[in-house]
This record gives sequence, C-alpha cells and structure tokens, in this order.
Amino acid sequence: MNSNRNNIIDSFQFRLFLISVGVLLVFKLFVSSSDQLVYGIISDILLLFTITFLFISLVGFFEERKINPLSLIMNIGIISAFIFFLIFFYSSIISLFFENVNDDPSNPGFLSTIFTFVYFLLIIGFTTYVLVALRHLFFLGQSTNKHIYFNTMIVFFLLASLSIRFTTSDELSFISTTFFIVSTLLMLINSLRISWIAFLTKKEKITLLFMSVVITVLFIVNASNTGNDNSINLIFLSFSKSFNVFVSLILIYSAIYFSMLFFTTLFHIPTAEVFDRKAQEVSSLQYFSKLITQVLDFDELTETVTDITIKVSNADASWIIWKEHNDFVPIANNNIGFVDSELINKFILRKVSWDGLSETTFLKLTEFDELVKVSKLYKALAVSPLKAHGKVKGLLVAVRKDETRFNEEDRNAIATFSDYASVAIENSGLLEESIEKERLEKELDVAREIQKKILPEKNPVYDGLEISSVFIPAFEVGGDFYDFFEISKTKLGFVIADVSGKGISAAFIMAEVKGIFESLSKIIESPKEILMKANEILNRTLDNKTFVSAVYGLIDIERGQMKISRAGHCPVILLRNDIAQSVKPSGIGLGISEVDHFKEHLDEVIIELEENDTIVLYTDGITEAKNENLDDFGEKYFTEILLENRNNIVDEISKKVIQAVTMFSYNHSQYDDITLVILKWKPLQSEEGRRDRQKIKTDGDKKWQNSAHQL
Repeated sequence: MNSNRNNIIDSFQFRLFLISVGVLLVFKLFVSSSDQLVYGIISDILLLFTITFLFISLVGFFEERKINPLSLIMNIGIISAFIFFLIFFYSSIISLFFENVNDDPSNPGFLSTIFTFVYFLLIIGFTTYVLVALRHLFFLGQSTNKHIYFNTMIVFFLLASLSIRFTTSDELSFISTTFFIVSTLLMLINSLRISWIAFLTKKEKITLLFMSVVITVLFIVNASNTGNDNSINLIFLSFSKSFNVFVSLILIYSAIYFSMLFFTTLFHIPTAEVFDRKAQEVSSLQYFSKLITQVLDFDELTETVTDITIKVSNADASWIIWKEHNDFVPIANNNIGFVDSELINKFILRKVSWDGLSETTFLKLTEFDELVKVSKLYKALAVSPLKAHGKVKGLLVAVRKDETRFNEEDRNAIATFSDYASVAIENSGLLEESIEKERLEKELDVAREIQKKILPEKNPVYDGLEISSVFIPAFEVGGDFYDFFEISKTKLGFVIADVSGKGISAAFIMAEVKGIFESLSKIIESPKEILMKANEILNRTLDNKTFVSAVYGLIDIERGQMKISRAGHCPVILLRNDIAQSVKPSGIGLGISEVDHFKEHLDEVIIELEENDTIVLYTDGITEAKNENLDDFGEKYFTEILLENRNNIVDEISKKVIQAVTMFSYNHSQYDDITLVILKWKPLQSEEGRRDRQKIKTDGDKKWQNSAHQL
C-alpha cells in the first residue's frame, strides 16, 4: 500500500496537479477580478487543469491496485460523510471567522482567501475521488469495453459546468439546462450498469444494501445543500460558478448510482443463496481439481475432502467411513467428535450396503434409536460412496443440525464432489505405490552397485588353466557371489556363494562374505577349514532366517590337484571323458548350525585333474530359470548343453549355456541372478610333469570317486 501511495505522489500527473494548485492560488490571491468574465474564464481553465490532473493521477492509482468493491464503497461513504461535514462546518463557522477578521465574504481578504481556497481544495479532492471511484465501479465486472458511455457523461459534465459561464442571460440559459438534463440522463443510464454485484455473497449483498441507503441519503443532502440558494451556494458561486455545477453533478450522480445500487441489490437478495451455492461448488471443485495432483499425504487429502464437503453441501459436519482390515473406522472428522461419528456409523452401516451403494443416499436420523447419545442433535444425513477401480473404498458422510433437509441440488453437489474425491484418493494411493516403488528401485540400485563392486573385475591368468566367469544380475537383486584368490603363482583359490534372500540386505551380507573369504584365504589353504571358520563368523552375525550356501576350492597348478568343500551349495560338475559327474561332498549352509555340528557334516574332496577336465560351478539361477509354463530349466538340460560343448574353450561353453537359458526363459522374467564359473585344466605337456601328475592321480583317485556319481 505504501508503494502505491508513493507511486501516485511521484507520478508526473500528480506533480502537474500540484503546480496547477499553486498557480490557481496565486491567481486567486493577486489577480484583480475587475473584469469578471475574463477573470472567471481564466479561473475556470486553471480549475479544469487542476481537476483533470488529479483525476488522471487517481485513475492510475486505482488501476494499479486490486480493490474490493465493498471496501471502495465504504471509502465513498466515508468521503460523503466528510463532504457533509465540510459543508455544515463552513456554514456554521465561516460567519464567525469573517466577523473576527473583519472580512466580507463577497470581498474576502488575504486570510479568508487562503481559508476558502483550502476549503475548496478539500472539496475538489473529495469529489474527484468519488468520481474516480464511481468510474472504477462502473468498469468493474464489465465483459465489454464501455469507455464511451462513461467518457460521454464526463464530457457533458464539463459542458454543463463551463456553459454556465456564458449563459448569463435568460435567452441562453436553455443551453446549460440542456447539458444538465443530458448529463442527468447519462447518469441514469450508467447507473444501471452494475454487473459486479452478481459476484458478491449473500452476506456481502445484505451489507451493501444498508450501506447504499446511508450513502444515498448523504449524497442527496450534500447535493441539495450545493444547489439551494443558501450561504454555502453563494460561497460556491463566488469561488466558481462552473465548479459549483460540476460538484453538484458529481453529487447527483453519486445519489442516483447508490439509489440504483440499492434496488439492484434488493432484487439480487432472493437468488443470492442459490448463487452462493453454485459459486461455492465451482470454486471448491476447481480448487480440488488442482489439489488432486498436489496432495501427497493421505491424511491431509481426506481432511481436505471433508472440509470442502461441508462447503459444497452447506453441512455442519463431515467425515469418511474407511474400511481397514474388515473394520469400519471414521477418519478425517470435521466438526464432529470421534465417538459421535462412531455411533452414527453403526446406523449408516445398518441402512446401506457397503458394496451395493452406487449413488448419494439421504437418511433420516429420526429413525436412529441411539441419537440421544450423540452430543449434538443432527437431523439430516447424506452418504456418498468413494470408489477406486470400481470398488467402494469408503463412504463420504455429511450431516446437518437444522431442519433443512438435503435436496436434489445437494445430492448432485455431493455426488459430483465425491467423484472428484474418489479420483483424488485413488491418485493418492497410486502415488504412494509409485513412491514406494521408486524407493525400492533406489534400494535395488544400491544393492546392484555393491554387488558390482565386490565381484572380480577380471579373471586370473594361470598357465595350464582356462577360466571363464559370467554374472547376469536379475532385476530383483539376489545374493550371488564368486571370487578368485591368487594365493601363489601355482595355487588359486576360488569360491562361489549364494546368500538367501534378496535386495539390499542380501547385497550387504554378500559384501561381508567376500571380506571373510578374502581374509581367510590368505592364512588358510584347506577349503574345509576356511568354510568352518566362515561358518563360525557368520553364525554370530546372521539372523535365524538367513544363511549362505557356498563352494570353496583350491587348485594346485604344480601338482594338478583340486580340493573342494561344499556348504549346502549346488553340486560341482566335472566333465571328464565325455561324462558329466556331480562332485557333491556333504556340507550344510553357512550360518545355520553351531560350529561342532557344522564340522561333523563337512567333507573335503581331492580331485586329481586330468587333461581337459572341466569344472563347472553355478548358482540355482541357471537350473531354476523358468519358461512361460513355469517349467524349470533343470540340471538335466544344463548337463546336456555342457556335454555338447565340452570340447570348446571355456568362454564358448559359457556363451552356449547363457544362450540356452535365455531362449528357454524368453517369455518369463529373470527372477534370480545367474552366476557361472568354468575352469578347464590344460596342463603343459612336459614328460616330467606328466609322470608327477600321474603318480599323484593314482594315489588320490579312490579318495574322490566315492563322493561323485554319474549324472
């Protein structure tokens, strides 16, 4: 507001107004009025410039602000009271003032001129403000450009005011009279254009009705005081005949405008309530349509639904009956207590079918036997279903305390709004699901990143040993893990493991398992002892529902020997001489049992390797891959593919296996990680090395064959 006030003071037009005021004051003080006609013309011209500059400044001020019409009318009422006070203040005090300073009103001196000038400057300011305010009200709410109507009226105001200066004789008096009559007709026409009143509420219209009566009376009294042959009129005429007419026209226009405003408002009162209802419905629905995409919290959304329901239906209270685990509970209570809503809910659920309610229903609370237990006496009740995906998710309830029953208009309003509310609640549920899904996806991204970092970047290189490894993560992260440990230039440790469960928890456990095996492989060579130590550690950290299956092995390149221990994992497949054998030493998963029990059921197998022996380690993501009929890929089909490609290099074998699994599960999503590690023994063909390996093989054949069987 202060910035607007500064804008009008700093405007160029307002500065011109101040200059014209100064010139007019100098003219009144020092210019002789011996030639009345010339003096009057110059005085009127200066006065015209003064009013014009002030008018333009005020128009700019009004256009820069959004002014409430009731506030503006209140301002006009205050201004009219000030004008009334100024007129009567002057008539009661001026005679005493002139008597004390020995001045004659017809021939005033310096002090009386200053006093009169200030007085008329206030009149100019107040009346110009009223004219600009009426202009603002005239254009308010107009759908088309009506400038010509108002501007024409202002032109005739000026013509009627200025013509009085040149029509001193009776023969020419008809000119000013004609302009005055035309001005009055234009006042009547423009006063009928009151379109903004339709947008007021009933309460505002009643307030406006009383205000218009008071303001009309004030302007009629003010207009009559400036038009009668009294001392005030004489003083106005002594200052400027034209100004007297101009002020009279503004006061008459104000009186006519507020008279018309009174009758227009009176005619709008009977339909005000209906209009308020429709306006409230539209504004509420528009507000809620925006809210549909903005509200994230379900509780906040339901509270908004009941709040707007009260406004739409003109109810006294509202709440929602929501179904939670076969219980019907009131939520988002608005203007009603929880106990009261619980009591009324029992009555509603006896009267309406939860799944059978398809439209808004009205109930008579007079039929409610326990109504006396309710703290407030409610008499009318409306129930509307809230649906999502074709099913009733809740009931929207509105109640009234007065005798006014809900009617068809209320039914339509509540029904329409409940449809909007249903969409909003459904969107809120979908949004919650979307947020939860996004959270899970971010969790899976973290798990995948962990999984990616703990897997080896490349396979180790050893003379006489081909290595291939493949890891294909599923969308839902599992706990597959494999790694290699380069113990020495002739010894390679390897492990493959699978953590029970999925998601980020499995990924963290997998990271822990990697650290355990990497640490133990540096100080222990025996696979059995490594698994025993790993079980001892994991048994303290894992919960009862989590375990880890694993196979740990050690290949001695120099001796051509492999040691393997298995802790509940998939068997190791050995391809030798066109036969696939399952190496399956006993063992239970890590973290399941106590140390002693785990040790008793854990074996270690030694395999003397022959040329072209192929060792295949895998996780159940391969054998349990499913097709569209939910059939498993299976160990048999897996073994057949391995045998068909046994003579290929290990990378080619891995490629064929993955292709077969992919084609098999083409119409079914991958549920679990796929991990495949293939080792092929290709020793250097020196005679000495062959004899040493043959001797070791002969001594150790019997130790492992008892634990292997042909597939």
